[in-house]
Amino acid sequence: MVFTNRLREIRKGVGMSISELARRTEMSRANITKIELHGQEPSGFTMLRIASVLNKDPRDIFFESSGAQELQNEKENTG
Repeated sequence: MVFTNRLREIRKGVGMSISELARRTEMSRANITKIELHGQEPSGFTMLRIASVLNKDPRDIFFESSGAQELQNEKENTG
């Protein structure tokens, strides 16, 4: 999987502000901003916290393709 960052897009899509996401994840606004705007790669634990609050799979937020898509690609390449 390739790291990407759709956090801002997804956060806005669910109608949540940076302040609200920071509060609900118990992170600082500065850390959320670093992840969203400056491409800081969060730890696995942080990815899970953010994904949980946004009710999304972390792969959909932070990675180019989901696990399901990778499995489909493997099937096509071996089949």
